[in-house]
Parts: sequence; C-alpha cells; structure tokens
Amino acid sequence: MKIEKKYHFYAAHRNKEAGEKCGRIHGHTYHVTCTFEFEYRDSICMLFSDIDAIVEPIIKTYDHNFILWSNDTLCDTLAKAQEPFIELPFPTSAENMACHLFNQIKAAGMNIIRIELAETQTSKVIYEPPVSK
Repeated sequence: MKIEKKYHFYAAHRNKEAGEKCGRIHGHTYHVTCTFEFEYRDSICMLFSDIDAIVEPIIKTYDHNFILWSNDTLCDTLAKAQEPFIELPFPTSAENMACHLFNQIKAAGMNIIRIELAETQTSKVIYEPPVSK
C-alpha cells in the first residue's frame, strides 16, 4: 500500500551554480510530496499522524531558514555577523534538496519511495531511486 503526504516550508537560498537569477539571494515556498510504501495489515498501514511525527521535524528544520552550500562565501559573512543559516555540503538546487530530504527521511526509518519538491507552482523535481533487485 502506498501513502502520500504533503508538506511545505519557506526558505531563502542562492545557488551560484545556476546562473545569475538563481545566484542572487531569494526565497521559495517549497512544496514537498512524499510517497511511502507500507505493508497493509488488518485495516491500516500506518497512521498519518505517525508519519507526520517523523517527517515534519525533518522538513521543518529548513522552515524560515537560509540554506547555503558550505562553499558559498556568504557563509563566512553570516557566521561573523552571527546570523543563523543552514550550511549544506552541496549547491542548494531543487534536485539536491530533493535527494537530501529523501535520504534524511529514509535514515529516520521511513520507507519513502519517492519525493517531489517544487520551488514554484509550475516546476518540480521528482526523485525516485531505482529499485534494488
């Protein structure tokens, strides 16, 4: 049985790797859709609230935060100014964020099989790792 849950968070970032427009500081309302697979037992697979208890804290880590690649020179400036930000080991593209969130949710023990991450109303990335055989 598959269960889909939707989440969102607000965050600022810049991605110097993605050209002039995305290289400037800007923000998004990130919409995240997670698909989980569970064994169907009796009358339920897993309570939605139990999924939320695990996934929401991961998603909310980024809410109202500034996310930056650790190689970004702005990290030093913000650290010196004692401004909060989240330093990540990769450029903060939608693709990288989707993979990162997927891996965090998987590491928390959830059987996530697909994640969609939208930075805008018209564009999203989908990460669905190949099934191991």
